[in-house]
Amino acid sequence: MKSHRGAADILAELARRNGQPVTVTFQVTDRCNYECAHCYQEHADNNELSTAEIERILGEIADAGVLFLNLMGGEFFMRRDADDILRTAHELGFAIKLMTTGHHIGDRRADLIASLRPIQVDMSLYAATPHLHERVTRQEGSWQRTYSAARRLIARRVPVFLKAPVMEVNAGDLANVAELARQIGAEFTFDATITSMENGRQEPVALRMSAATLRAFYRDERSGVADFLAETSGRLGELGDAADSLDATPCRAGQQAVSINPRGQVKPCNGLPITCGDLRQQSFEDIWRGSSGLGEIRQLRWATIAECNVCELRRYCHRCHGMALLEQGEMRGPSLEACRHAVAERDALRDRGLIPATETALPPTWQRVHPDGLHHLSDSDDCQTRTIRRSLALRVLG
Repeated sequence: MKSHRGAADILAELARRNGQPVTVTFQVTDRCNYECAHCYQEHADNNELSTAEIERILGEIADAGVLFLNLMGGEFFMRRDADDILRTAHELGFAIKLMTTGHHIGDRRADLIASLRPIQVDMSLYAATPHLHERVTRQEGSWQRTYSAARRLIARRVPVFLKAPVMEVNAGDLANVAELARQIGAEFTFDATITSMENGRQEPVALRMSAATLRAFYRDERSGVADFLAETSGRLGELGDAADSLDATPCRAGQQAVSINPRGQVKPCNGLPITCGDLRQQSFEDIWRGSSGLGEIRQLRWATIAECNVCELRRYCHRCHGMALLEQGEMRGPSLEACRHAVAERDALRDRGLIPATETALPPTWQRVHPDGLHHLSDSDDCQTRTIRRSLALRVLG
C-alpha cells in the first residue's frame, strides 16, 4: 500500500520516453485447483505453450530489455515444469514477482524459491480465518495452505505480500488480515475493484462492495486504507495539475507493460481482452514495435476518453481500460465502477479534511452509476447461481 515514487515509477517514465518495455506479466497456465468466486479468468486446459516455447519467449523478452517479470496462472505451480520456468527466468536476470496461492509450496519448493531471490511473492488471503477465506476459494484447507506457505517463505527471507481483493463478504475483515500480515512479517495490500470475467460474463460483479460498505472501506483506519489514501492525497498535491492532466494516460497497459497468456498471445494487460500479437507466429520485438493494437492503446489519454475528459475527479480515478470495454462496451468511454470508487475515495479524503470542503463535484456519468456497483448485472448473472465445474482445471499437466 506504499504510495511513494519507486523504481517501477521511474522506469515506467523512462520506458514511455524511450519506447522500451519494462514489465511483462506471463500467465503460463489457465488451470487452477481453486474455484474462487470472484475470479475473472476462464480455467481450462487449452493448448498451453510448451516448456521450450516458454523458454524461447523468455529469452526474447530478456533481449528486449524487460526487467520485471510477473509469473502467474491460474495457479502457476499447476504446471509440472513450473520450477524449470522459475530457474530459466532467474538465469536470464529478471526481477521476478511470483503470484501463487501457495497451495503447492512445501519446504523443498520454498528452498528453491528462496535460492532464486524473487523480489516479491504475492498470495491472496481473503480473510484472517479459514471459514471466510474458504467461502471465496471454495476449497477446504486452502487458508492453511496459503498461510503455511507464507510462513515458509518468510522464514527464508522471501518478501511475501498478502493480497486481499475486497468484496462485500470480506471487507469487514481487512483489519484482521493486515494485523495477521504484520504478525508473520508479510506486507499487506488490497485491490478494491472486482472485475467481470475476461469472456465478458458478469457473475463476479455481484460480489462488489455495497454503497455503505464502500464508504466504510475508504474510511477504515484499522486496515491502513485511510492512511494509504492520506499518503496518496499528499502525493497528488505535490504533483499539482499534472495529477489530472488531459495529456496523462489513465493506465500503463501497453505503455511500458504487456501480458502474455498461456497460448502465447500478447495483450495490453490481463484484464484487457485485445490480442495484439501471437508469439507462436511473431517475435516479441516485432509485436512490441509493430502491433496496431498496442499502438491504439498507447494513444489513449484522458483527453480522448469520452466523459472522462470533462470530469473533475480524474485525480481520484483509477479507471481501467478493460473494465470500460467489458462492462460498458467502449474502451474510449468511462468505467462506471471507477466513477463509483473515485467519488467514494474523494469523499473520504474530504471528510478527513485532507482536501478542500469545496470538492463536491460528481462525474458526468453519475446518473448511470449503480450505488452497489451492479451497473449492468442481470438477475441471471447472480454469482450464487454459478454451477460450472472446472474438472479439467484440477489436473496438473506436463
